[in-house]
Amino acid sequence: MLYLRHNIVSYPKYVRLISHFKLPVSDCIPFMPPRKVQDPKACVRKNRGLVLGVYYNEHVDNDAAILTASGQKYDKEVSGKLWSMLNLTPIPKLGETRIFYDLDPKYAYVAVAGLGSECVTFNTLEQLDETKEAIRIAAAAGAKALRAFEPKEIDVESFGNAEAAAEGANLAIWEFGKYKSITKKKTMPKPNLLLYDDCDEDGWKIGTLKAEAQNLARHLQEMPANILNPTKFAKIAVDILCELDINVEVKTKGWAASREMGGFVSVGKSSIQPPLLVELSYYGADECTRPVIMIGKGVTFDSGSLDLKLPSDLRYMKGDMAGAACVLAIIRAAARLKLPINIRGILPMCELMPNGSSPKFGDLIWNANDKSILIRMPSREGRLLIADSLVYARNYWPKFIIDIGTMSKELLYYLGGAACACYTNSDELFRYIELASAHTGDRVWRMPLWKFYEDRVKNCETADVANTGLERYGDSANCAAFLKQFVNDSQWMHLDTYNVGYTKGLDFPYLARGMTGRPTRTVIELLHQMIASSKL
Repeated sequence: MLYLRHNIVSYPKYVRLISHFKLPVSDCIPFMPPRKVQDPKACVRKNRGLVLGVYYNEHVDNDAAILTASGQKYDKEVSGKLWSMLNLTPIPKLGETRIFYDLDPKYAYVAVAGLGSECVTFNTLEQLDETKEAIRIAAAAGAKALRAFEPKEIDVESFGNAEAAAEGANLAIWEFGKYKSITKKKTMPKPNLLLYDDCDEDGWKIGTLKAEAQNLARHLQEMPANILNPTKFAKIAVDILCELDINVEVKTKGWAASREMGGFVSVGKSSIQPPLLVELSYYGADECTRPVIMIGKGVTFDSGSLDLKLPSDLRYMKGDMAGAACVLAIIRAAARLKLPINIRGILPMCELMPNGSSPKFGDLIWNANDKSILIRMPSREGRLLIADSLVYARNYWPKFIIDIGTMSKELLYYLGGAACACYTNSDELFRYIELASAHTGDRVWRMPLWKFYEDRVKNCETADVANTGLERYGDSANCAAFLKQFVNDSQWMHLDTYNVGYTKGLDFPYLARGMTGRPTRTVIELLHQMIASSKL
């Protein structure tokens, strides 16, 4: 028998052969049936958020923090996980939030927003309902924090006032990105905001409509002046108002000249864009009922004409039609709320540019009440438009007149962004708007409408009245005194909104940097208050 002897080669221990890496072939692999999803919803990405609130009083030693009623109810549903996790973090103060994830199968993330102390109420010194303002801030902070996760729906608790919560949340999530290309911007769809654990659906709806009105005004103010000229504004008014049975009339420069609107025609000649007077009519009551007149300054770009503004000011002048934007938004909101009143809006729309036809220093014009007007400063054009509109408004025998416009820069130094200036010849009208502004958080402050300032604008040798005084300061009051010359015996209120037209995002947590749309909500609330008191 022949044996073949093979030489056995030994390898060092640290050497591994290729065969060591091969898996042994075997037929003993057990059969595994393919996995089946019994509940398709279990694999769907949760895209719903919830905003709850917590009170925190730093002056209380024990139990300084307490969840709202809705927060406590939700905490019981998740077996106390929310409260136990919240205690692991610093309790959020007013305007702060804490976010928790996957506490229950329905909500992917829950934001707990700080409401501050639960002991706040109406502050007479501040002229502010601090409870409602805290709710707006908390709802805004929670909705803004959750929006970064791009949810389709955000449920927001009422915090005790559904209207204020709806206002804060809707104002906070608004942004203007209309003209950014899709490839260069991160698309963040607007979530659907819903009321959580409260039956006050009417309050939520009213707050949502008020916030949407202010957001509409913000949108119009943000539009570039080369896109939003007077003609484009008139087209937008027709598109969004006629569907609500609001009558829109667009009148040309020739019509204005036939009505002796000297200021409107003079300012309108300064641009190649034709000036238009847009007239809005909402009938919520009997057609024989006297209307409320609202006038909005509609200068789609204010260069200052021959009195050219500084570059630092020109960057904001696309928003000089803020008054017209507010009036349009207010009338649209009144129609959607079905307010039982009649409103007529008068919006003189034009551009003020430097050219050979621009109004000059020392020009003399006339309007329909046969008063001659000296143009001391061409950059004070807004009051010329409002003056013509005030005279025209007499034809409708109004219950009262409100005019809104960005008039005087010096209000930035008087009031900052805290409140817009209010001039009125009616104590009753001011009491109503003061109360309305306290409830909305968008306050007004009464300024003097004294003969002292009338004497300034009447100090003129060549005309009956000048569009401003000779003095360096006090232009906002001079403007109001000038407009008073065209009011006669009507109840009238003038809102100068120059200082509140733009914000850097630091004045109110629910208003991001940009145009503000103020005081849209305050005027809507004014109408509500007067209707409730049977004054309209």
